[in-house]
Amino acid sequence: MVGENAAARKVMVVADPSRESAGALDYALSHALVENDTLVLLHVETPNPWKNPFNALFKNPMSPGGTRSSSGGSYSLSFAAAAAEGGGGGEVDFLDGMKRTCIARQPKVKVVTEKVEMTDGKDKASTIIAHSAASKVDLLIIGQRKTLSNALLG
Repeated sequence: MVGENAAARKVMVVADPSRESAGALDYALSHALVENDTLVLLHVETPNPWKNPFNALFKNPMSPGGTRSSSGGSYSLSFAAAAAEGGGGGEVDFLDGMKRTCIARQPKVKVVTEKVEMTDGKDKASTIIAHSAASKVDLLIIGQRKTLSNALLG
């Protein structure tokens, strides 16, 4: 498949600041992409809780100490290193870090980042499928979250 006659493809990786997303990106860079392909890093954003403040109360419950609990994802070490290269000391968007990683590992691949907000009544999976179909993507790569018990039991 690697050759000058191969048609350029559009490969989409669902991106978020998680280990699973980093694994999906690593797989795409190592196994799925060839020269002149286009890589689309798609991040699906949840709707802004300020649009419906009543629902926000139930999504971030108060802890006993009166502070809101958060469930932030973990950044991959390669993305953290890419963010550190930028200097400035500010928080760098994980999509920018992922894009820099892609460019460093596959310089002949065009990298595009896209952010899509989930619409009311649609879940994340439906949003991803609809956007990939509308974008005419040739290959969609999604990271998988597996617990140890699921991995052992199947």
